[in-house]
Amino acid sequence: MMTKKMISPTWLEAEPRVGFRIHSNSEVEVLTEAETLALVLRTIYEGMQRAGWRLNSTSH
Repeated sequence: MMTKKMISPTWLEAEPRVGFRIHSNSEVEVLTEAETLALVLRTIYEGMQRAGWRLNSTSH
């Protein structure tokens, strides 16, 4: 009989959330949680714009 290991949400939240980026020269850049979130949000925003969504531009 196979059993599945259950992962509790509190265990996942205890792990540090860090991302990484691989450059064209194979260099790996480790990103902080804030950098990872900014990268993901920017990617989603740009994808929505390319799909034809008319979004308000924000000034940073």
